[in-house]
Amino acid sequence: MTTENNAHCLFEKSISYESQSKARIKTSVIPSKENDPCADKFPMLHTIKYSGCKSRLLPIIVWLVKQVVKPGGTVLDLMAGTHCVGYALKQQYQIYANDIQEYSYIIGKAYIKNGGYSVNGGLAEKDLLSSITRNNKAGRFDLFQKAYADTYFTESQCIEIDNIRAAVDEVPSPRKELYLTTLMSAMCYASNSTGHFAEFLSKKPPEPKSVQDLFFKKCGNISVVANRYENDVFNTEHRAFLDGTNPRLTKIVGESDLLYVDPPYSPAQYSRFYHVLETLVKYDYPSVEFKGRYRKDRYFSAFCRKSEAQSELDNTLKMCSKICRGFVLLSYVDSKSCIIPKDRVEEIVQSHFKHATKPLAFEVSHSKLGNGVSKEVTEYFILATDLAQGKEVASKLNSHYAS
Repeated sequence: MTTENNAHCLFEKSISYESQSKARIKTSVIPSKENDPCADKFPMLHTIKYSGCKSRLLPIIVWLVKQVVKPGGTVLDLMAGTHCVGYALKQQYQIYANDIQEYSYIIGKAYIKNGGYSVNGGLAEKDLLSSITRNNKAGRFDLFQKAYADTYFTESQCIEIDNIRAAVDEVPSPRKELYLTTLMSAMCYASNSTGHFAEFLSKKPPEPKSVQDLFFKKCGNISVVANRYENDVFNTEHRAFLDGTNPRLTKIVGESDLLYVDPPYSPAQYSRFYHVLETLVKYDYPSVEFKGRYRKDRYFSAFCRKSEAQSELDNTLKMCSKICRGFVLLSYVDSKSCIIPKDRVEEIVQSHFKHATKPLAFEVSHSKLGNGVSKEVTEYFILATDLAQGKEVASKLNSHYAS
């Protein structure tokens, strides 16, 4: 299905401002729920605490996608993270999603590929409690006790994590992935850290939370919206979709109406912040190093290296322009912590596509994980394409936004 025959008229639909979203738009082009009672709604996904999560910008992202892709079109999320974007779009579009991190792949299997299978507290207890008891006696799964006791978690919390992980291993898909994602979420909220796993707090909590209690509480409310189309998720480098070496992945890019590209923008490597979750899903007893107990084999993104970030973005968009037959939606951040300045990002986009919007800027409140403080960040989107209709799309969007 080509985007040339699949585009919406600009501004045909307005977006839904869910209560969870706190993006503040610089212009009034997108109506709010208050002045448009017919605004579209979309499902929200909240799983792990995640730096740079786009949940608060979903109203804008969903709205922008709808301007150029009709329902039934195909969207590919190349760097999916928590999969909240794909989840918001899955009732209207076929979704393909990818991420190099395996914990993200598990979330994608649970909520993107999964066509609507849900679980509840009663089923979770039936599936897991007896196995938890067996592992507690046998101690067959003990990775967290050996690697993380008295760091991010107390010894008793590590025993709970190992026992639940052992039980989940005996459950078939998609329940396995739903339980693993729920365990990741419980760990994020029970850990002795600021909300991520770059480092643990030196001061021990007086009353550490029970991971098992949090886990089963969260299992009582796992509801997955149904897919309208057959979705799929992948666990590979984003380049594998773009360099032409994998025919299946190349075909997906070529048939997608929109590619969503959301690369890291700061020097902070995501693998440093979420290595504990990666170890949970792999459960491979890795070699760890430094005070933070990081995996020695953790992934390093070129987007997070000042010497490589610009060339990585340039190569990524160059390959996108050669294969993609629809639109590319790029998201980035304009702040002091960004490696690539906004003007340079805009130059790179324009060098590879015939038509591109100016950076469409929005201010959003981001919480600094764990310390109760929020900061205002300007995030922006650039919509680009070689399609002839892209000229009108860019012109109309540019006329309504000031970046």
